Amino acid sequence: MKDKEAYEVIIIGGGVCGCAIAYYLAKEGVKVALVEKEDICSVASGANLGFSILSYRENQITLKMAQDQLPILRKLSFELEMDIEYREAGGLILITSQEELEVLSSLVDGCHEWGFREIEIVSPQRAKQQEPALDPGQIIAAVYCSREGVLNPFNLTIGFANAAKKKGADIYVNSSVRGFEITNKKIKEVILSTGKIKTDLVISAAGAWTRELINKVGVDLPIYYERGEAMVSNPVSPIIRGIVTDGILFTETSSNEYMAAGACLAQSNSGGIILAQSTTAGENYNNQNTPLGLSLVAKRALSFFPTLRNLNIIRMWSGLVSYSEDRQPVFGFLDNPENMFVVTGFHSAMGIASAIGNMVKEIYFRGTCSYDISAFSPLRFNQK
Repeated sequence: MKDKEAYEVIIIGGGVCGCAIAYYLAKEGVKVALVEKEDICSVASGANLGFSILSYRENQITLKMAQDQLPILRKLSFELEMDIEYREAGGLILITSQEELEVLSSLVDGCHEWGFREIEIVSPQRAKQQEPALDPGQIIAAVYCSREGVLNPFNLTIGFANAAKKKGADIYVNSSVRGFEITNKKIKEVILSTGKIKTDLVISAAGAWTRELINKVGVDLPIYYERGEAMVSNPVSPIIRGIVTDGILFTETSSNEYMAAGACLAQSNSGGIILAQSTTAGENYNNQNTPLGLSLVAKRALSFFPTLRNLNIIRMWSGLVSYSEDRQPVFGFLDNPENMFVVTGFHSAMGIASAIGNMVKEIYFRGTCSYDISAFSPLRFNQK
């Protein structure tokens, strides 16, 4: 890297959001640099399950974003010149108790109130039609959404990065941010482990490291992170058709004093069965697996899909996922420095990364975007 290199925009974070933002800005001719402290898709995005969900979006805006992205997802493989392995195969949330039924009935009602009606409570027999390997005797009902799907998170993230480079973006990996040079409430330079870069705008898409990064400009935001664990089997013949989520994860029953665990499943295009997830509070950026977490996931998954009992697990991993104090996304400018834009806390960002990239592009050129994202501003935390 040439010291004092200058860019119109520097994006910090090489996950799916950062790479999507880089692509959509570079596509419009913006001089962009993407900075990643490790490698592209090496942290949270590399640990993602690849679910494209609609049923349990955190608010009406992100649900609308997910709906609007469906036709874009269908075309992205062609646009990015990378097969993202996207398929709409439907999704189930399995319900095993009256408590889960009450919570998830409210979730379905909420989706209907928000104008999304392609979601319903179905019988165990209808759930088995969607997932023939399911033991219907283990559930009392399920939530079914026909438009949910699965994709390859590596291919999507790397596809965005490669496409951004083709459009002129520079990507710096193994480059950690050491600090910022700020004058008159504006970042003038980003100080990296590999040199300094001048810029007009900094976009933080740093995921679990957001709070630590923002602290470097003298701002503290209530951004936290948690660790999610998963595993994948060797390739097998088709067993799981769509995506499956455990209804227990929507209740307090899934948790002991430090861990929440339930069964989430999908099958990749190559045939591997993906099983998740157990979640614990993040601490010291520890992303090590815990034997207890994955054993709880396996036990729960086998209760629903007993034909999986002979699976051979070939890889286990965990990822650190960011969330805000109010569990809503953070998307917007800080007030000081005024040229730093924060993007974090979007649940299941894989399915809406294109929307996030386009929203940043719209704000960059027009000062506003297609969705009312005022409630996502980081400045909301200043008002408390």
